[in-house]
Amino acid sequence: MFANATHSDVIIVGAGPTGLTAANEARRHGLSVRIFDRKPHRSTVSKALVVHARTLEAFESMGVAAQVVAAGVHFETLRVIPGTGATPVPVDLMNLDWGDTRYGYWLSLPQYETERCLEEHLNAQGTEVSWGCGFAGLTSFDDHVAVDIDLGDGSQRTYTARWLVGCDGGRSPVRQAAEIPFDQQEINQTFVIADALGEAPIPENHGTSCMSDEGALFFVPMPEPGRWRVIAHVPDAVDGERIDIDVPYVEALIRSRLGFDFGTRDLSWTSQFTLKQGVARRYRAGRVFIAGDAAHLHSPVGGQGLNTGVQDAFALLWRLALAKRAPTAAPLLLDSYGTERRTVAASMVRNTTRATRIVTLHRGILAKVRSLVARHALRLQRVQHQLGRGVGMLDVAYTDTPVGLREARSKLGVGARTPDLRGADGPLHLQLSTRRHTVVLVPRDDSAEHAKTVASARAELQARGVEARVWRRAPGDVAAQSPSPFGDADVVIVRPDRVVAALGRGLDLSLVDRYAEQVLGVPASAL
Repeated sequence: MFANATHSDVIIVGAGPTGLTAANEARRHGLSVRIFDRKPHRSTVSKALVVHARTLEAFESMGVAAQVVAAGVHFETLRVIPGTGATPVPVDLMNLDWGDTRYGYWLSLPQYETERCLEEHLNAQGTEVSWGCGFAGLTSFDDHVAVDIDLGDGSQRTYTARWLVGCDGGRSPVRQAAEIPFDQQEINQTFVIADALGEAPIPENHGTSCMSDEGALFFVPMPEPGRWRVIAHVPDAVDGERIDIDVPYVEALIRSRLGFDFGTRDLSWTSQFTLKQGVARRYRAGRVFIAGDAAHLHSPVGGQGLNTGVQDAFALLWRLALAKRAPTAAPLLLDSYGTERRTVAASMVRNTTRATRIVTLHRGILAKVRSLVARHALRLQRVQHQLGRGVGMLDVAYTDTPVGLREARSKLGVGARTPDLRGADGPLHLQLSTRRHTVVLVPRDDSAEHAKTVASARAELQARGVEARVWRRAPGDVAAQSPSPFGDADVVIVRPDRVVAALGRGLDLSLVDRYAEQVLGVPASAL
């Protein structure tokens, strides 16, 4: 029926970081894909600036992490000035307790560079973005979706696909055409952004967060030597009135709030915006899905937006690939994408809104209390933990995921990120399949007899087409006598997005069948 050049497994609308991630993931998982964007070419402005640890781990699975890290600069120290004239409180981001990740830092990288890395990776897989081609409408059917595309020359063409993914921003025409409600509200706080060259009296791998009486200001290093991003809250902005963000204006902001002459020049990008927040009521309408800003809008405090969008795409495409491999898959498989990711987005919106209200306090007793508390709180281990693993999204877990089984006791919950444990065969993440589920077998002792039992279980799974690995402690591990990081689980099923899907005891391989058949509605060989 669809043996023609206009049909594919997936159509993606929007070629920002979320859409490019979705396209790369589609190709990596063996799906045919078309990606369209109304813009004439890739964006040339910096927009989002920070790539966090969980996103870099996703990029590692995709095979593009090395390129992304090489293009950015490590954000080593955050200097927090908790009030006008206050002494800066330094937070050493590189030496926080990041735990098990190999990406324990904030990476400063303009969005156009992230997009360049992703587009080049996509091109290397044989797929190109159709620039200058805009979404014009859709028609949904039981077994496919038809998508009308403006080709940029006054004509339209209809393309068909199994699924459509809208990664087309906060106003998302795809979301509107799919009639997915979006609950949005304004926070009524105005910010300005400027990327400027100058000379700062601080190292270029240090960032500053200043909460002054005149408003908050963030001073963030960029990879280009001498260029910094200025993000400033403008509490006295008149609603609807445009601010002239020129060199004198930016220089005055820096001088009045940070207390030094920057010598501002060469504003490569400026922007003014009023904060909006919101979450779509659902992420799926039949064969149409939404991701990134199409699904959620929020304050930029913490740099979560790009990262959350990338992780949306990372969480969705393995499900589509599995649904294609196993047409018997339960509707729960695809529905669970929205169930999991919407919960994450709603929490993120609440947290970033709360953080924004705190940092935008200026003058008055509440601002003084905020500054006093911040001086002490920033030295607390749990606060620094939040700036590391918390902001890095490593602790994000789908605690109420509908697709999981837990038949063993473990601090590691179903729906949690699988820890990147160091073992005899190296980091666990590098042992996991990047395309399929992986069954991790955990030996209980070092005896030869038990090793044979574990090896036999692995061979049985492999013979059935199920990816299986054995995790062993590294020789000489000082924690060798401590409890297993997996609790009393002997069998751990890990999803392609490195999330724990099931925990079982006693090398009971029937756990694999129960998870596959009863939860997902697929044969174990399809995992």
